[in-house]
Amino acid sequence: MKIIGITGGVGAGKSTVLSFLKKKCNCEIIMADDVAKELMKKGNILSEKAYELFGEKAYDENGFLNRNHIAEIVYNDPSIMKEWEDAVHPATNSRIFSLINDAKKKNADFVFIEAALLIENNYNEICDEIWYVFADEETRRNRLKSERKYSDAKIDSIFASQMKDTEFRKHCRFVIDTSGSVEATALQLENKLEEYKLL
Repeated sequence: MKIIGITGGVGAGKSTVLSFLKKKCNCEIIMADDVAKELMKKGNILSEKAYELFGEKAYDENGFLNRNHIAEIVYNDPSIMKEWEDAVHPATNSRIFSLINDAKKKNADFVFIEAALLIENNYNEICDEIWYVFADEETRRNRLKSERKYSDAKIDSIFASQMKDTEFRKHCRFVIDTSGSVEATALQLENKLEEYKLL
């Protein structure tokens, strides 16, 4: 079983790639951010730490983290965010390892782990290889405007905060260019999967 990390900037087309992979091969897909969010919910394993760091207002009435309250606390003491991240990452990784073991029991050929900060959070230590989903900046910008209704200012801010293309390429073994048609993206993935003789 191959464990492959999927990463790339916002608007690059990671969801499209994962949707294709889910249809075309015997795989399990793990969304790292979704795993972390689940662990953060009230009553789950990170909630005790949330109350410790953020107080009794850590959660809203729906059992989700009170983002505005947390942002105010972190703004006044950034070290608290570091302590929170130091709790979140190990818990998330532990859960991901558990999901990988579940995939092995199901005899999956691949596990794909998607995470925006996959490289920064050292998922290369978990994955056999990392694939980079790339689209040129203009394509990404147009997608974010049309699909998510983001403003240019918001897009500029996001792009500035994310890893640069050269850094992604340095860490990734395979680049999927989604700047063209869906068919062109699919062909790249079909050719890659064919290398494993598992398509």
